[in-house]
Amino acid sequence: MIKIGAINEVKRFIKLKVRKDKSVNKAIGIHEIKEYLEKRNDMSEVIEKISIKTRQYAKRQATWARGHMKSWKKINPKRLNSFLKKI
Repeated sequence: MIKIGAINEVKRFIKLKVRKDKSVNKAIGIHEIKEYLEKRNDMSEVIEKISIKTRQYAKRQATWARGHMKSWKKINPKRLNSFLKKI
């Protein structure tokens, strides 16, 4: 993310002056990169915090899916093409 322009993206986002109560402000990385731009954290801390938040988010998604998708039909990846042709 950092190497392909996340910092510039956050700079452009800041210029939009989006209200703080909007959910887009909760996107992973925005707050962390803002702290970097304000010189409150160095890049290694930013990368570590973003990595931690990303893993936590993935864990929450997996936990939700495990509880809410029990009845969903599981498809063998080898049979995916034939299943998609049926739809």
